[in-house]
Amino acid sequence: MLSVSFEKYYLNLHCNDETRERRLRERNWPEDMIQDYKEFAKWLVDNADKEYSPPMPIVDTTDAHVSEVAAQIKEWVLQFI
Repeated sequence: MLSVSFEKYYLNLHCNDETRERRLRERNWPEDMIQDYKEFAKWLVDNADKEYSPPMPIVDTTDAHVSEVAAQIKEWVLQFI
């Protein structure tokens, strides 16, 4: 039997708190979940280089156009193939 192992890679699509809250409210998220996610987003930023191997890069989507974010994701993915 063939056994294949794959490396896991993580990428954080991040935005500032104000933008995140607005985006999540537009999606009708409950306030308690918005606050939980705010804390989780902070944890991801604070731990991206400590808890992930390889370190997790962060793409700031706060003011970036979707095509710019997509290009950054594509560039990141292509380095692994």
